[in-house]
Amino acid sequence: MSRKIKILVLGSLLLNVLLIGVSLGHVSHRLGNDRFNRRPVPEFVAQLPEDKEKLFFETMERVRSENRDIYRQIKEARERSISILTAPEFDEDAYQAEIGKLHELYGLMKQRLANATIGLAKQFNQEERKALANYLRRPPSPPPGAKPNPGRPEVSRPQE
Repeated sequence: MSRKIKILVLGSLLLNVLLIGVSLGHVSHRLGNDRFNRRPVPEFVAQLPEDKEKLFFETMERVRSENRDIYRQIKEARERSISILTAPEFDEDAYQAEIGKLHELYGLMKQRLANATIGLAKQFNQEERKALANYLRRPPSPPPGAKPNPGRPEVSRPQE
């Protein structure tokens, strides 16, 4: 083989190895990203007795599972409202109806969380309720690597 062909083959191998490494690194970040999208375990949970810690996690999981269907309905209502907005003829009444459904669904989700919080508060002492209130007061932290967009105002999103 001539020297030029050897250099081309070697260069090609090096570039392929580099491409594979970058691809695997990118995929591994995407696969592990789910754990960063959730709120971190609240500090106060570590201070709770084991039975109340278990109660907290079971309650939050129950609320999430109850709201799964609502999340699906919200997604569908958003899609319908977008299709109404982008239709050739704007139907204000249909759009108002879809927005009303969205508000109703969001209200139902918030009510379920409030009911779950009431159930927890009944079983917590005052110090535990204070810690729970501080946890609920804090907005969720953005996922690692999220950069604020200076050209776009902050918009609160529903929490899972």
